[in-house]
Amino acid sequence: MGTLAIRMIVMEGQFGVGIIGAGNISSIYIQNLTAYAQTRVVALADLDLGRARAKADEHGLTEVVTTDELLSRDDVDVVLNLTIPAAHHEIAVKALNAGKHVYNEKPLTLNRDDAQALLVLGQEKGKLVGCAPDTVLGAGIQTVREMIDRGDIGDLVSAQAWMMGSGVEKWHPNPEFFYKPGAGPLFDMGPYYLTALVTLLGPVKSVTAMHRIAVPSRLIESQPFA
Repeated sequence: MGTLAIRMIVMEGQFGVGIIGAGNISSIYIQNLTAYAQTRVVALADLDLGRARAKADEHGLTEVVTTDELLSRDDVDVVLNLTIPAAHHEIAVKALNAGKHVYNEKPLTLNRDDAQALLVLGQEKGKLVGCAPDTVLGAGIQTVREMIDRGDIGDLVSAQAWMMGSGVEKWHPNPEFFYKPGAGPLFDMGPYYLTALVTLLGPVKSVTAMHRIAVPSRLIESQPFA
């Protein structure tokens, strides 16, 4: 949660964070947000309030609310949007219109037009719009950044990034959405590598992506939906 954390340090006082989406990824966000004095998780929302309550109990949170209730709260300064990719744009728009800053899990939206419109709306509302991944702020990539800046490896002329894995269905507790529109290898894992490359090499003029279905039928091996 480094992106939010750094931004909070710049702002005065404590920042109230409302989390929408109590899925698998929410635990690490809650863990990190509650570790900083500048951030406080004030409410957790999910379509499944039972799941939200279980997650809240797991991390010692007390306020479990509906999405509309969360967006109407005065103590929520920023909405952390951890919904499924297909809902990222809709929830982010609602949050901005409710006067909240927004930090989306990846991808920002499902298409470029919605992403551009979201950034414009954020500017109009005077609110910040952020998006995962923030892993480029970690020690590994920042060390590489320092090495490049010092000229340790000479003139950098090319770079490659590889994702070595067969799929999330072997370990993720609810992997089905990874194979629906808005996810898949490019949208789910691609942002990590694209963000790293842009951070290290600078902006790009064009991006080309190609893909194919390597495994036509996948079996969920993880619990509870094996």
